[in-house]
Amino acid sequence: MNRSAAGSWSLRLGRWRGVEVRLHAYFPLLALAVLFLASLASRYLVHIPGLTFRRALGGIGILLGSVILHEAARALVARRVGGRTNLIVLGPTGGWAQPHLPSDPPAHLVTSVAGPLTYLAVVVGAACGLAIAGEQNLLSLFSPFSPQFLPHKSALHLAAQLTVWINTWLLLINLLPIQPCDGAEVLRSLLWPLVGRASASAAAAHIAYGAAAMTAIMAIAVQQQLLNNYVPQWFPLSVLAVLLLYGGNRAARQRQYDLGVDIDQWESDDDQWLSAEAVDDDRAAVLVEHLHQKQQDALDRKRREREDREDARVDDILARMHDVGFDQLSDEEQAILKRASRRYRQRQHRAEGPS
Repeated sequence: MNRSAAGSWSLRLGRWRGVEVRLHAYFPLLALAVLFLASLASRYLVHIPGLTFRRALGGIGILLGSVILHEAARALVARRVGGRTNLIVLGPTGGWAQPHLPSDPPAHLVTSVAGPLTYLAVVVGAACGLAIAGEQNLLSLFSPFSPQFLPHKSALHLAAQLTVWINTWLLLINLLPIQPCDGAEVLRSLLWPLVGRASASAAAAHIAYGAAAMTAIMAIAVQQQLLNNYVPQWFPLSVLAVLLLYGGNRAARQRQYDLGVDIDQWESDDDQWLSAEAVDDDRAAVLVEHLHQKQQDALDRKRREREDREDARVDDILARMHDVGFDQLSDEEQAILKRASRRYRQRQHRAEGPS
């Protein structure tokens, strides 16, 4: 999710240590929907298993706290690997804005894995707390669609059960290979060293498309079966198929950005000071020409840095091409060679001067 999308669909909550924090519109909408269902269950005696107004209100608070913890862990890990976090968008399934990271597969992998591990740690911690309290039948809390909540002895006991169930949901969702879930970045980071960055995005897109097709076939096969007494099995499978299709489309667009030089305009680390919201009130009268020049200088600097990184890889790519041939190179490697060749011809032309 880019910055413009976040600004259009989210509410600014403030800044914390230089990081802008926003709440996506889907979060309060989900909260209102859950509270509305809980109100129907209590007022009109509609039987929805496990749903009461008290549990709904507590669950919303636990969901928000879990997402904040998830984003704090990702921001901390991103900083440790040399990256930075300028924007956090709190969505109902986690953070919907990616931190700026070095062009290094391990940095992306470690940062993306930190998200699911945070949810897993919360689940294990809450389950251990319940086990210490004497609860034995904890497996029923791990069922996403039909959890069997235990008789709670206190508000803390109920909060621990809700924490296990909600974070189990968050863990499963974030492992999906679709943007903005962590699973998509984990998959791309694993494929990146093997086939290149752009080819990894293409492979992630194909995997998401294949998973969407398989999920749609499963939805058709089980259309007559019920997941519980209320939800048919085809419904969540159909929703998952649509999400996987959408995630594959986003991964395919990401591949186009990875192949082009204009990616610097999307991944520039200078977008924080380029944003009007980051300008102090006493500097709001900056001339438009001056701001445009600073923006152009930043983009030129980012382009030169990228060209230097690509030039450093040319020798290795040429050696690999000598062994396997040009057609066996990844899309990213072929694009680097073409851009390096074009820059070499331009430099040679400038060196020769007008005839």
